[in-house]
Amino acid sequence: MVNPPAQNIRPQKEVSPLEAYLRDLLLTRLEPNDKSISFVSKQIQRMPWSDPGIDCGALVTKYMLKACRRGRYKATKAIAALAVDLKRSKPEVTARLIDDVLEEIQWFICHPSVRDHQRTLVCARLLGELYCEGAIPSSILFDEVNHIINFGHDIPDALRQASTNQELFLPRGDVSKTINEDEELEDEEKSDQEIEKEKNQQPVVIPVALFSKYDPRVPSDTDPPLAAFRIKLVCTILETASTHIVSSSNKTKLEFCLASLQRYLFTKKLLPTDGKS
Repeated sequence: MVNPPAQNIRPQKEVSPLEAYLRDLLLTRLEPNDKSISFVSKQIQRMPWSDPGIDCGALVTKYMLKACRRGRYKATKAIAALAVDLKRSKPEVTARLIDDVLEEIQWFICHPSVRDHQRTLVCARLLGELYCEGAIPSSILFDEVNHIINFGHDIPDALRQASTNQELFLPRGDVSKTINEDEELEDEEKSDQEIEKEKNQQPVVIPVALFSKYDPRVPSDTDPPLAAFRIKLVCTILETASTHIVSSSNKTKLEFCLASLQRYLFTKKLLPTDGKS
């Protein structure tokens, strides 16, 4: 009874010595200080970049993202600083890293899943750190935030044309705008015919602005009314970049971004309950 059952030991993946050394550099030795970042950067630059059989840029980017995901949430600042340091000699690493981060976020908002929440939050924080380190301009950051908010909420042409018909938005039925104090309201159970009549009624048309391209009230399969994770993504990006994003040059973009976020919040039936959001 005390003998443990036989366990199927999962075989470890064999990697090349170059990958093992790169994993040790980025996942173990890299620390958020100038001395550690400079040492790791010099070691990466000594890799066989001229060897056509080894894609050093893809390997470096792969383990830079792993360093952020494998339980080292604070490593994102060091990875962003390392990407900026490598941008002078190996600009492809920074370009690959930015593309991978944006693709990860785009994949999630296209295929939302609970299991990818933490992974996507890491990418959102890394995007903010890349902006703080000067790897990306503010235009990319604001475009990504607006894209997260508006993706899937495109206004169809039929709804835009229907919005020009003011008769669709007039009060329906015999409901008055005001109720007198002496008016008695009786709650009666609805009959089956009344319930069936309500089901057969045409859906209420949402009035939209004629010159708007997106509206968060437009239904979306990838962003239902009870889904609130996009709010966490946007708040994570803005919170990470808050130390550098608040400036006179970004004032107009930031005001527009916050107004879009506020409008998006009013369309949600449920908001995140954690303190950061």
